[in-house]
Order: sequence, then C-alpha cells, then structure tokens
Amino acid sequence: MLDGADAALTGVLRINEQGAGIAVYNVVGSFEAPTLKLTGTPAGEVEGVELGQFAATGTMNAKGEIQGDWESTIGTAGTFVLFPHAGGEQPDEVQRTEQFHTARHNFGAIEVDREQVIEIAENIRREFPAVIVTVVAGTEQSLYLDDFKELHFAVDRAEIIKVFAQRPDGAGANQVVSIEFGPQINTAMTQGANEAWVLGQLETLKRDLKRYERTYVTNFKRWGIGINQIMLLAAIVFLPSLSDLSDRAILMGIVLSLIVGVNWLHSRYVPFADIQLREKKTGWLGKAWPRVASWGIGIVAAVLETLAAAYLLGALEIPAPPVQPPSVETTPSNLGQ
Repeated sequence: MLDGADAALTGVLRINEQGAGIAVYNVVGSFEAPTLKLTGTPAGEVEGVELGQFAATGTMNAKGEIQGDWESTIGTAGTFVLFPHAGGEQPDEVQRTEQFHTARHNFGAIEVDREQVIEIAENIRREFPAVIVTVVAGTEQSLYLDDFKELHFAVDRAEIIKVFAQRPDGAGANQVVSIEFGPQINTAMTQGANEAWVLGQLETLKRDLKRYERTYVTNFKRWGIGINQIMLLAAIVFLPSLSDLSDRAILMGIVLSLIVGVNWLHSRYVPFADIQLREKKTGWLGKAWPRVASWGIGIVAAVLETLAAAYLLGALEIPAPPVQPPSVETTPSNLGQ
C-alpha cells in the first residue's frame, strides 16, 4: 500500500521469494495520471542473497489496475500488476442463496433400443448445447451423443443407460435434465432455479418416454401394486381359514417361495429395463415376448398358490397311487401241490 500525496508517495514493499526469505524495500514514487513511477531501496540485508535497487513504471487502466515493468541494478527485470484494495468494503444488499427446484418421475418397466436412446438424446439436444450418454455394459463409458452414435458395441444389452444435459440459465444457475434406465429404477429428473421450467420440462419428458413403458405382472401401473402384493394379501386373507398353525406356516412358506421365484424369473427373463445396444427384433413374437412371459409367470404362480391353499384346507385331494396286488412267486415246489 502506498501513502501520501500523488507527487510524494511512500510505502514498504515485502517480497517473499522461495529459498531467499522475505526482502523488505522502502519505496518512494509519484503518480501523474495515468502513470505511476516507483523506486525501491533495500531496507536490510538478507543473508546469502544479493539485493539491488529497482525502478518501476506502470500505467492505470479503466479498472483501476496498474500494469507495468520493473528492473533492478543487479540486472533482474520483469512485469508487475497492482490491484485496487477493496477488502474492507461490504455489499449494501444481502446476498440471497439461489433456490433450486428438482422434480422426478419414476417409470415402470422400460424397453428401449439403441436407436430409441439416440432419439431421446436428440430431443433433449434441441434445447441443450451438449448431451452425454453413459452406458454400463460390463464397464462404464460416458460419451457425447455424436460419439455414441458412431460406437459399435460388442454386447447386445446394457445394464444401465443414462442421458445427461446441462446448460446455464442466464441467472448464474444451471438447468439440468437427467434420465436413467436400470435394473432397479427407471427415472427422469429435472433441476433448475425456475420452478415453472422444471415442472414443464419434466412433463415433456414423461410424455416422450411413456411410449417406452411396459406393463408387467409385477407392477400394475394404475394401482402401483403387482402380483407379489396380491399373492401376499390373498394368503393373509386365507390364513384364518386354516385351523392348524403348521398349515399356516406351510402356506406362508409356499407364498414367499413363489414371490422369490417370480422376482428371480423376471430379473432373468423379463428385466425391469430391457436396453438393446443393437437392432431390436421387430417381429410380433419379439415384441410380445416380455409381456407374455411376465403374465405367464404371474398366472402360474397364482395357480400354484391357489392349489396349495385348497389342499391345506382339504378342498383338494391328491389321489394316492393305486395299490398293486401282491405278486405270487411260482416255484417248482408249489407247482405240484
């Protein structure tokens, strides 16, 4: 910091150089707008370091900064920049934290292929400068949309796929759109400082992605339940009809086993997110197979539960195998009798 009148400025300059310590200079100079002239003399000695006098000349710009050159009597030289000191100033208005709004929607089972993923990303890129597609298929790869279009995958299916886009909104915040399809959840998310934009963008995504949604027996979209909940509820309703505690335990064990079996078969043959990285089968069987398999699994499970309950109640009897008459052995001794 420099003090005094413009024609007779004085100050102290401290320079901290690595390996040399702090060198202190007494500085004098003058300022005739827009030029500042300074000279400095070492205020003391630094052991093992040669110090010399320096002279500096700089010019002030419109921001109040002074830029210029300096040189010393020992042959060193360089440039410098001086900034206005405003550390003690406080803003007149209280700074308010930006409010972010986030909206999400969870979909049911999803079935998409590579071309449909590209179509989803292209629709988002109409409003965003760049779109990133992340694919998890053994390893995870994050690619810009143009690179994703050119990539040929070695596997047929992906475990997870994400589509992400972000842009500044002009008010210092970011607007974000994120879509994720995977084995546990299929969701779309929007985020931004403008609540109306967040809600409107989410409704647009819901409308665009609804055509890829599939209704499986494990999830009735309208009521938010599936075959597993229905089987468990039916077992609870039926339990009071059984007088024996062991029969009740057997029924609940059968129902829980069926639920585990239904979930395992769906995860194996009817995934919650069927993501094809190559061209998807377009035949009617290829299109109908996931839903046919899902409903077939559910119907078989419900029938097995009904048969188990009827048997434990005594309304269903399993016929015993027919009794075979005892065989008579023929030996030479009894032939003569």
